[in-house]
Amino acid sequence: MARTAETDRAAMLDAALSIIEENGRDALTARALADRLGISTQPIYREFSDMAGLRAAAAERGFGVFAEHVKGDALDSAVGYVTFALERRGLFDFLFRGRNCRYDGLDDLTHKLVGTEIIDRLAAITGLSVERTYRLHLFVWMTLHGLASMTADNVLPLCGGEIRELVKELTGALAAYYKEKDGTS
Repeated sequence: MARTAETDRAAMLDAALSIIEENGRDALTARALADRLGISTQPIYREFSDMAGLRAAAAERGFGVFAEHVKGDALDSAVGYVTFALERRGLFDFLFRGRNCRYDGLDDLTHKLVGTEIIDRLAAITGLSVERTYRLHLFVWMTLHGLASMTADNVLPLCGGEIRELVKELTGALAAYYKEKDGTS
């Protein structure tokens, strides 16, 4: 089959994300993608060389979609994280749960999760050191991830207002704890 504009890299990645969202991460195979696009697997392997390359490119595209959901201030981002899990379950699972997500300990996880801009803003708001702020962010994120997972699995329905209040209370409590622990309260 001849390669057409419909089988370019962007179309392949869009179709890959659709497969993941509809049927889960394990459903993404070269054959499933080729069937979705109406092509042979040859153009897929020419573009990505192997499934690991395709999955990595799909994850990169998926994180772009995710970034749109978590725009705004810290509270908007927190609500966006949980609503992303609810609205884009398959993609959330692919990006944030399972074998695609591996970290070498808490420090690795903490520094991969967030950029310094967010940490600097949170440090200014809380009055904590940068390292304490990374730790605070880690614990808030772990709580949000649990809530997002429970929401995605239809275990715990939450609304944006509930998420906002929880994040405010948790952040305030952790900041107060660290200030007391460090003797800076």
